[in-house]
Amino acid sequence: MRSRSVGALICVACLAGLYVRTATAADPPARKPLGIDERNAVLSLIKAVDVAQETDVTANDRVAWDSHVLRSGNQTGYLPFRLTLDALERPKSAVVYVRAVSRHDGMRSRDERSTARDWLLRGNNVPQRMETVYVGTGELPVGGPATNSTRQSVSSANQALTVLALQHRELERQRTAADAAKKKAEVPQRDPLRLPFEDYYVADVTSAGGIDRPVLERALSLPPGEYDVYVGLLDRNRLKTSSPVIVRQTVTVPDFWNDEIALSSLILASDIHVLGASLSAKQQVEHPYTFGRAEIIPVAAPAFSSDDALSVVYQVCNYGAPDADLQADYNFYRVDTPNRVLFNRTPSQHFRDEDLPPPAPWESVAFLTQTVSLKTFPPGRYELEVTVRDRLTRHSVSRSVSFTIAKP
Repeated sequence: MRSRSVGALICVACLAGLYVRTATAADPPARKPLGIDERNAVLSLIKAVDVAQETDVTANDRVAWDSHVLRSGNQTGYLPFRLTLDALERPKSAVVYVRAVSRHDGMRSRDERSTARDWLLRGNNVPQRMETVYVGTGELPVGGPATNSTRQSVSSANQALTVLALQHRELERQRTAADAAKKKAEVPQRDPLRLPFEDYYVADVTSAGGIDRPVLERALSLPPGEYDVYVGLLDRNRLKTSSPVIVRQTVTVPDFWNDEIALSSLILASDIHVLGASLSAKQQVEHPYTFGRAEIIPVAAPAFSSDDALSVVYQVCNYGAPDADLQADYNFYRVDTPNRVLFNRTPSQHFRDEDLPPPAPWESVAFLTQTVSLKTFPPGRYELEVTVRDRLTRHSVSRSVSFTIAKP
């Protein structure tokens, strides 16, 4: 049984060439100075997170967390997240404190410390840690997989030229790596006792994708690894009378920067808006699901009706290029039965060089998307499994996301 693809390549053109970066320290958005009450509120949140970190007592049952992990262009994962505040008295704005704590072998670090507290106690504002972001290109495997291409369009003469070109690029890469290593040796390394990410801000509480639900959206960046992320909130209009709300979530950032093909998180989207221009640095921070001129609106919840269409957006990283040859398959499984059962699949998508953004030297990343009608789906619980096969490197990778179809 096959489902009809409603928009197999919708927005691929506007998404495929986008990339994510973290802005340099020279161009972060200006931070508005905190008032005395707001400064005290941040210090209160830091203390509350300290307690939550020691006791594991949080308010996760009162606040819904949703997040995704994508590849950015500076060797860190980009994690946009959304907090839905349905169970709280709706604030118009909130004072927010965010902290990430490293996990090693399943245990949370006890040695990493907050630097925000020290800055605020001295009467200073903490330098901006979360800045403008863009989705960046991936890294082509060393050696150039195109040299092993079996496609008939690659003649022996062209293969020889490709090998020489790739060897030259490898020498350039080695020189660049040596220069980078030299510069890195001259720069002090990150203090292992310092939190890998920490930030605070005053944020407006808005609605999610046109739905009247109070949400807070922001993002953080982290290197590969496992972390506990804490978010503390206080109603800005009731700083002295409300209690801190603390949320904790464990997240894992894959290594998107090795030689293996990889997929980012699968984002279920209710809509994709094409903007007239890229956002400013300040606007980007407030709209973490905007990449270049494309704004992705994640679904408020992974629940649909049979009248809806399901759209999924994701990154594929480290595929072979040039001479790219990708196949994307979308399989739908029923998971409300004793066994996981294949229910439906769409026709395969195929991507070549002309469908994908031009790769940078040793880098290849693209956004892909698929939209599928749910008219043939009866009520129940499902799982969408996306598998991308790279025929050039003969490797494949899969990711899954769950959703439900509600009864009429």
